[in-house]
Amino acid sequence: MRNTLILLVLSIIPLSLFQMSCEKKTVRSQGTDWDAVKAIISENPEVFDLGFFDTDQDTLFYREITQSNADIEAGTLLVADTLHFFDYIILTWGDSLKGKFHYRVNGKPYEKPISSIALTKAYFEKHGPSYTLHRGWRLRRFGGTVINSVGTTRGISSLTIISDGIDVDLGESALKKLVHKDSTLVFGKGKEVMFIIKPLTDTYDFFFLHVKEGDAYQKIPFTNNGDETLSATWTTTTDPEKAEGYKHAIVDVVNRESVTDTLAKYDSKAWGIIYRIE
Repeated sequence: MRNTLILLVLSIIPLSLFQMSCEKKTVRSQGTDWDAVKAIISENPEVFDLGFFDTDQDTLFYREITQSNADIEAGTLLVADTLHFFDYIILTWGDSLKGKFHYRVNGKPYEKPISSIALTKAYFEKHGPSYTLHRGWRLRRFGGTVINSVGTTRGISSLTIISDGIDVDLGESALKKLVHKDSTLVFGKGKEVMFIIKPLTDTYDFFFLHVKEGDAYQKIPFTNNGDETLSATWTTTTDPEKAEGYKHAIVDVVNRESVTDTLAKYDSKAWGIIYRIE
């Protein structure tokens, strides 16, 4: 009887170890590749959540976002080939935003509905087996973000960014272009940065530069240069903690009638630009 009991226990141990091994692998590899990519996106809000800006109460206008429906708008999973050493995914991350646009006319507060979509392109590579973190997927490249109100009539023709040793011209196609995560714009600490824009429409619309370094945004108005361009300038932080990680600056245009006419629809366009401070 004792020998039988020992044999029974010994036969159970390998079975238990096998079950534990299977359970461990199942936990690590649960979900799909798309689930893994979405998890990475959620861990990088400084890249993918650019639709949330200008939400602090302001005397002129501000946004209140009450609903966000973010998901993959379009994506393709492709296998490694002669040009790509790893399996890869190219996708467009879209965030459908609803809310309220708060503004004032003659000192009286008003609001009108917001309906916008923010789009960001990204590129991921599979660098490990499926039982590792995020099924082996890594974020490698991303583009800037374009944020449009539904049916917008506003537009930005070009953007020039000037700082110490930097002079870059961007159009919307260049803004959307996928850039390696280590090749984003880099500004020095405590350096002045100037944004010069040429709008497609009226230079008398409302133009702001929103810069987030730390927990809060700065809302900087653009100045009309009188030559169909506008400019805004800010100085980057010198605080080492605030300088860590990716930052974003948003060029924002709002149709003047959206703010001055209570019957006009909310009409806006914005570009989100990713940068780092070193």
